[in-house]
Amino acid sequence: MDTATRKTISIVFLCFSVFWFAFILLFESRYLIGVFRHQATFRDVMKTIYEEQIEGTNFVILVLYLIPGLFALVIYRRFKKGY
Repeated sequence: MDTATRKTISIVFLCFSVFWFAFILLFESRYLIGVFRHQATFRDVMKTIYEEQIEGTNFVILVLYLIPGLFALVIYRRFKKGY
C-alpha cells in the first residue's frame, strides 16, 4: 500500500468519524433539550439522565454508536502517517 492510498483511507475515515459524531451529537442534544423542557431544576435533569441513560438501555445503545466512530478515528490516526 503506497502513501497516497493510506492518505485517502485516512481522509475517508476522518470524514466518516466527523459525520458519525455529529449524528450522535444531534440526537443526544435533541434528547437533552427535551429533558430540560420537562424538568424544573438541574438536579431533576441530572436524575432523569442518570435513570434513562446510565441505568437503561440507552447507555448501551450510545456505546454501540460510539464504537464505529472511535474505530474510524483510530484508523485515521493509523494511516495518516507516511512510511
